[in-house]
Formats: sequence, C-alpha cells, structure tokens
Amino acid sequence: MAELRRVDPKTLVPNPNNPRSSIGSLEELRKLALNIKAIGILHPPAVRELEDGRLMIVAGHRRTEGAIYAGLTEIDVYVGDQSEDLDALAAVSENFVRLDMTEPEQWHSVTRLREQLGYTDPQVCAALMVTPSYLKRLSLLAKLHPPILDAIALGRGPDERQRKIIAQASLDEQRNAWAEMFSESVEDDEDPAEYRVKAEDPEDTVAWGALARNLEQKEWYARNARFGDDLARKHNIVWMEDLFAEADTDSRYTLDATAYAAAQQDWLDNERPENSIVLTSDEYGYARAPEGFITMGTWMATQEGEVIGYGLNPRTLKIVEERCRPYSAAKVNHSGGSATPEAPRERPDVSGTGHKMIGEIRTVALREALGEVSETADPWDLIAALLLALEAENVRVHGDASGNNWSEPTARTLAMADLFPEGSLVRDEKLIRRHAVTVLQSILNCDVSMHSGSGLPAQLVGVLFGADQKMPSMAFEAFLKCYSKPGITKAVQAEGLAPQNTGKEMRAALMNHVGEGHWLPEVASFAQAQDVWTQKQKKKQAKIRELESVMNDEDLEEMPEDDFEEAADDEADLSSGPVVSVTESASEEPFPPETPETAPEQTAHNEAMQFMRDHLEIVLAA
Repeated sequence: MAELRRVDPKTLVPNPNNPRSSIGSLEELRKLALNIKAIGILHPPAVRELEDGRLMIVAGHRRTEGAIYAGLTEIDVYVGDQSEDLDALAAVSENFVRLDMTEPEQWHSVTRLREQLGYTDPQVCAALMVTPSYLKRLSLLAKLHPPILDAIALGRGPDERQRKIIAQASLDEQRNAWAEMFSESVEDDEDPAEYRVKAEDPEDTVAWGALARNLEQKEWYARNARFGDDLARKHNIVWMEDLFAEADTDSRYTLDATAYAAAQQDWLDNERPENSIVLTSDEYGYARAPEGFITMGTWMATQEGEVIGYGLNPRTLKIVEERCRPYSAAKVNHSGGSATPEAPRERPDVSGTGHKMIGEIRTVALREALGEVSETADPWDLIAALLLALEAENVRVHGDASGNNWSEPTARTLAMADLFPEGSLVRDEKLIRRHAVTVLQSILNCDVSMHSGSGLPAQLVGVLFGADQKMPSMAFEAFLKCYSKPGITKAVQAEGLAPQNTGKEMRAALMNHVGEGHWLPEVASFAQAQDVWTQKQKKKQAKIRELESVMNDEDLEEMPEDDFEEAADDEADLSSGPVVSVTESASEEPFPPETPETAPEQTAHNEAMQFMRDHLEIVLAA
C-alpha cells in the first residue's frame, strides 16, 4: 500500500535504469541544495521497496542528491506499490514531459507569491535562486501588450534593450504599433492588434528593432534626412513643426521611425550618387566598407580609384559618408603625400587564405584538446596555460567566444560568479578546473587576425595539451590549392614524391599518396610555434641586454637608429608566427603622419627610453 515515509536520503538506492544519465553540473546541484535549504523538498521523491527492504528511487534522483549535498539527514519519500514496469514508465515520463517555465509563467508565479501570499522580493529571490536584477527584468512583462508576451513565451521575444523601450510605451501605443505591423497578415474579420505569433512562423516574423524604434519617443528631423519630398510622400511621412527650434533651421520632424528609416534606405538603394558604394554597419552603428574596399582616414591624401561610401546608421537613422579605396589601390607615400605603386612581392609558400584556414582548424583542435582534459588536467598545467592566455595578443579581450553580444556575461564573469559568490573562493577542485578550461576555450584562438587573434601563446597551449593530435589530415584540395608551385613542390618532395609538371598534378599525387592516412605539414602544426617562440625570446633578451649596456655607457648619441628599427622589425616578424602576405591592410595607418613642422624631435635617447618602457617587465625580471 502506498505511503509517505521519512528516511535518510543516503540510504536510498539509485535506479540502475534511471533514464536521466546525469544530474547536471556541480553548480546546478549547489543551486538545488540552496533551494532545498530555503524551502525544503516540495515533491517527495518516488521510491519502491525492494525484496531486501531497501528503497530504490523511481523518480527524484536530483532531489535526493540535492538533499544530501544540503546536509539533510531525513527527507519524505513516497513509497509506491506499482510494478517494476510501471516504475520504468513513471521514471521516463517524469523526466520526458517536464518543461521549463516560460518567462510569462514565471512572472505570473512571482506576482502570486508577492500579492496573494505576501512574500518579499528577497524571500522570492532566495526561494527561486534568482537575482534581484532578474526579478526586475521579469517585472517589465507587466507593461507589455499580451501578444508580445505570447511571442516571449515562444522564445521569439525582443532583446533586453528592445524590451525596455517597448515597455516604456503605453499599452495603447504598443497595441497600435502591433496592429500596424500585422495589418496585412490577418483576415478581414480579424483584429491585427491581437495577432499571435505561431511556433511555425519564421524567426523574423516580428521586426523587434523596427517596433522598438517606432515606439521610442524620439523626433526624426527632416534636416538629417537625405530623401526629399517625393520619397517622404511615397512612405507616408507627415512632417510636424518643432515650434521651439532655432530660427533659420529646418524644424520639421516625424515620430514615425519606421517610415523615416524606410525612406532613408530607399534613397540609399536608388538615389545615392553614381559610382558610390553602400556601406554596411555593425550592431553599434559604425560604418564598415564592403568586401574589396577599405575606409580611409580624413587625413589621407586622395588616391586613384577612391570612391564615396554611404550607409545607414541603424541607431541614429542618419546617412553616413566614408571615403573608401579598393584593396589594390596605390600605397600612400606619407613623406610627400603622393601615391606610389606597391613593389611586387614574392609569393609565399602558403597564401594568406591557407594560413587563415590553418588558424581556424587549429582553433577547433585546440578547443577539443582542452575539452578532453576538463576533468583530468593537472592544476599546474592549467595555471601555466592561464598565464600564457594572459600574455596572449588578444588579452583586451577581442574575440571572446563566450558572449554573443555586449549584454551577455562572458566565461570570465560566470567563473567569478561561481568561484567567488560572496567574496571568498569556493574551494571545489572540479569547479575550479572546469571554469579554468572554459575560460581558456573562450579566450584563446588560432585565428589569423591582427585584432582578435591570440598569436603564439595559443599555439603553445596547444602544444601543452596535445592539440596536434586533434588536427585533421590537411591533404584536401581546398587547402592544397593555397600552396604556390614552389610550396607544393617542397611538400611532395618532403613525402619522397617526385615533382610533377603542374601544381594540380602534384596536389593529386600528394592526396593519392596520403589516401586515408594523416598528413599534417609543419607549417600547420602546433609544435612549430616552439621554435618561433624561442627565437623571439632570444632576440628580445639580446636587444634588452644591448640597450642596458648602451644606457650604462651613456653613449646613446653614437648608437645607430637602425638598431631600434631592427628591434621593431624583429617584434613585428615574430609576433604572429609565419610571415603572411595580406595586402588588404598593408597601407593602413592607425594615426595620421606627423609633418616635419609638428613632429617632435626623435633622438636615439628618446627611442631607447621608449623601448625600455615597452619592455619594463622583462628588465625587472632579468
């Protein structure tokens, strides 16, 4: 006969046929234990009595583990009398049917706890294991039009910024904007203001950005528009007068952001000047040149092939202009301001595309290698790897893979929240190791990029954890095509094959030779980074010792300037590994050149002091 019984959770026997193979991460178990401490176990685990009198868990393994982790010595269990077959069905259905609560459901539950049961916000946060900021975010749902809540429940809702803008508008304004958006999506007898997004609808059914702009209480002025009256009438823009505007200015404005943006885009698509190009923009509204072009600084001299690019800033809805030039344009001669042709370059063995492909494949292999040691890595190895990561060229950190956008926490933020929740370290070895690996995976990459690539330190971490073993065979057509003819000739000769007449024949010979085997050229391996790193460190230390000697002798005036230029060249040559021919950024300058009239006098002493400041940490460690 079924009964409720109070037992020690440690005496319960796990079900060998438990359909849930994992109880989740240690972090999730810790949260469950804190929740159990705060409000107890709401649903007692279901158990069945075995022939020897022990109790076996049918459903509730996580609740049992949470109770043990919380230090409880007794919990209630529901002892059933069903058969073993029904136990299996109950265990599967208990895990299979359960779904997470949607945000609207969470908000309705929180509202009931507050208003009907009298719980305070701190009590709600403690019981539900949520932060006050999350509770505040849920409170915005009370100010949203019901169809918007339905979309959020389907996982199709606006992002956090858009949600705040929409919630600031009145329900009537939201209803009208929603009706305008779906006026052509409903039948004649349906109200477009009550249109509900369906699960089978496309992801972009609701233009949340346009809806937020339309509801944002902001004036869009005619003086900032590129379009004229014809396009204004085409897009049904009705201008209003700003009575408080300054005299002699165009004071017309509209509150219809959607129509204003459409008219600007119409001008951009159909009425911009001939021979101009269209710029793209990132999520922050910064203009980006299209493929094949690069933007120019205002200080740069006019160059052959230069064009004007126009783009629409998604936040200000203004048309921006940028001077652009093709990648192949002449290189600027800053000394005279005129343009001089670039000198022809000898083609390297592997092209920039090939090195980029190597970097992407290396990144996958590195992260796989790190993932395999997430439970077994030596802590000292992890500490060394983290030190290398901090030395990485992208330590600012550009290219962090853990956050999809600026509003989401990074792996480092989540690690600090778990390891130092109340200011003291949670001394859990598994938790520390897991977060250390996660942070390494998020920061380090082998991409060939001057802004977000990690450079040699990432490759050394790959050596440390055996990432070469995760590299696939590189004997495939797309990669081998990146070799020049001299480069592919060296590759086939290294395999003991005879050179052929054409690169195509040599690629085919190499692929046939490798077959189903594994071929990894030295240039693509992680191991080659060790020699490059060693050379870099030796040259850096030698230059430091040389500069220290010069400083001690107080003979700076006689030191050739070429020595400093050579030191800078050494740094540039070795910082990114193998030399890559990338002509796209060859003529870019981050700052305008200084003219002879404004440039400060550069002496050998100034350069020596700057070099010493840049490498001060090495001088102190020597």
